[in-house]
Amino acid sequence: MISDKPSLEKPTPRKKPKQLKDYFDFRNNQINQIGLILFSAFIISTSIHFFFEERFTEAQWQTQPMTRHKIVNDLIDSRVLLNESKPNVIKRLGQPSYILTKDIILYELGLAPQFNSDQVEHLYIEFSNEKVSKVSLTLYDY
Repeated sequence: MISDKPSLEKPTPRKKPKQLKDYFDFRNNQINQIGLILFSAFIISTSIHFFFEERFTEAQWQTQPMTRHKIVNDLIDSRVLLNESKPNVIKRLGQPSYILTKDIILYELGLAPQFNSDQVEHLYIEFSNEKVSKVSLTLYDY
């Protein structure tokens, strides 16, 4: 039941809202310090990996065939060759090392460090309807 009379109870004081600086106070919270260290380590390692990773360039692919294994992952991940025609691929990458069928070509990747010397890694490019449909790495016997 609501009465019209004023209440004799003291109103409870409102809590002060946290200021922005209170959320970033790491002096006494060990878990936050560990989290900050791990986050910083992640950012630094990702930046270093990005900085030192080799990028694909057509000039390096064509002029330095023995170091292709360093840039092939960037070529595959960037999907540069997908939906390209066969003449455009040959123009960009040069003549293929092997032509298995009309729709499959291989490029040698150079001497990458390997545990099994019987097989060599190649860049596998498959065409369907005269366009690149699949680009991947594959192992072939020497």
